[in-house]
Amino acid sequence: MVNLRRFTLSAGKEGPMAKCAHCGKTTTFGRNRPWSKKATQRIYRPNLQTVTVIEDGHQVQKVLCAKCIRTLVKTA
Repeated sequence: MVNLRRFTLSAGKEGPMAKCAHCGKTTTFGRNRPWSKKATQRIYRPNLQTVTVIEDGHQVQKVLCAKCIRTLVKTA
């Protein structure tokens, strides 16, 4: 069994802010399944970026996933 807590705490952007402020996408867990069928656990992390967004005339820094950043650019 792999200690998954070690991986989530070592990354710089993981921890309490590992969540998209717009869609709520967070870290999910799964398994690697190679040809040998030996399943090992792995972590799927969202591509989170710190972005400055203008809300109500004020600049606000938010943590957004790449998909939400693309959506905001398209609709703006």
